[in-house]
Amino acid sequence: MASRAQTAASRETEQTVDFLTGNEAAALAAKMARVQVISAYPITPQTTIVEKLAEYIANGDLEAPCINVEGEHSCMAAIYGASLTGARTFTASSGQGIAYMHEQLFTVHSQRLPVVMAVPNRNLAAHILCDHGDTMAQSTTGWMQLFAENQQEVLDTILQAYKIAEDKRVLMPIMVCYDGFITSHTGATMKVPSQEEVDSFLPSRVNYYDQVNPDDPLVLQIFRYDVMQFEREHDEALQAAKTVIAEVNREYDEIFGRTYGDGLVETVQCEDAEAVILTSHSSAGIARTVVDELRGEGERIGLIRLRSFIPFPQERMRDLLPGFKAVAVLERNETHGSGCGEIYKELRSAAYDLDSRPRILDFIGGLGGADITIDHVRSVARAALEAAKTGSVEKQVTWLDKL
Repeated sequence: MASRAQTAASRETEQTVDFLTGNEAAALAAKMARVQVISAYPITPQTTIVEKLAEYIANGDLEAPCINVEGEHSCMAAIYGASLTGARTFTASSGQGIAYMHEQLFTVHSQRLPVVMAVPNRNLAAHILCDHGDTMAQSTTGWMQLFAENQQEVLDTILQAYKIAEDKRVLMPIMVCYDGFITSHTGATMKVPSQEEVDSFLPSRVNYYDQVNPDDPLVLQIFRYDVMQFEREHDEALQAAKTVIAEVNREYDEIFGRTYGDGLVETVQCEDAEAVILTSHSSAGIARTVVDELRGEGERIGLIRLRSFIPFPQERMRDLLPGFKAVAVLERNETHGSGCGEIYKELRSAAYDLDSRPRILDFIGGLGGADITIDHVRSVARAALEAAKTGSVEKQVTWLDKL
């Protein structure tokens, strides 16, 4: 019998190689998932996703209605209705578009609809370039959020997202987030699976809802009185999603030969590390280079790449953190009034009850599309190593533009 490694290698040979932008990868993944209903409203840097899907439809490569709407609020309303009927749905948005559909995000969550949305992140307040404020602002809506580092992971994660969201243990909507322009509009060489293998990995959606029947019209009560009960059940589903995310990641690896850590986090050179950088999205690529460089200098440093922000992998972090003396969080968002970022807050909360916990530093950078440079990341790494060495932190939160 062939080993798992041999099976994965043979699977990889069946894949084709292409050069795609992140947005093209997102559109291709939606097509290969055989989505049945699409709706979106154009907003940069998301627009080219739906343009590509429209091209697939026009060329006969995808059979699905693309519902034109007057805005993102209506877009999510259309997706809500389609998902209720059992259709596999897809949408995409960014920035102000996410903010405009805010109300409907709660509605989709309340009905536990497995909607998948691609989000190339962008700034809300200033202009169209990347930071993560748009999706961080939606962290209370009940949507899962997975972070993709690069173009390959965008395609793979959207395919995985359908299997995660549609699992009966979960049945919750999910955002696949990646850096606007940095990932969405730049291209990379990547492996594209065959449609046959995607079909074997991702069967047709099973509809667990029987509420919608054209022969038996009814009024759905969106505003419910049992809020405490259903929100508790929904939180239990999000906790269960951690197990499902890990299972789907393993299955994807077995079929396509690509894995992303344990699905929730990826660790790089952490086995003997005294200090680690914790980051997500495209900045993880720079951090990999810096970790390799410092390892070459004899420094005991590693990288934790956060892939699942919601649900946040508290249990995994509690297993990892006691092994380190210092953790430096590098993130592209800031919570006004708290003076720090959202990932930093979640990590500190996970570490609070540990008997042995590392010093945790926060570095905020890349807001509004500002560059996170290799020198920035070197400074983050050096600060983490210094905190590991001294056991003290001179500055808890650092803004990288002030270095």
